[in-house]
Amino acid sequence: MRPRGVTLVGLYQMLRGAIALLFGVCVLLFTGLAAKLASVAAEGNAVGRVVHGLGHATGLVIIGFAIVHVLAGYGVLQMQNWGRLLTILFSAIGLVLVLPGMVHANVSFLAFGLINAACILYLSMPPIRRAFRAEGSPLRVAA
Repeated sequence: MRPRGVTLVGLYQMLRGAIALLFGVCVLLFTGLAAKLASVAAEGNAVGRVVHGLGHATGLVIIGFAIVHVLAGYGVLQMQNWGRLLTILFSAIGLVLVLPGMVHANVSFLAFGLINAACILYLSMPPIRRAFRAEGSPLRVAA
């Protein structure tokens, strides 16, 4: 049986991925408009191409990370150790990214930093690690 905290962490990862996916799609959709505006403002075509290419690359990278977040959440919900490790990795990256905002005591950065730290600490606890190893391998369950 999956612990309730694991379910919460998995759902948080999937929600995080869904929001990032929506953001990435919005970046892709509005890149064309931003490129047109930059091209008109700079009175040239090169700036528009650069903004367009950079916007598409950024949107695709965000969508890629969003898909990995959703996969990590799925792996956690399925009690797979790779999902646990991926969640710890992306929570650590998220924690590092919100550190500048936490230094300035921004409330939303503090909240996301605390959630990321809680995910890392919870998934690193020995009983939770053992639960993932026992649930993830059919050979260990049989033994």
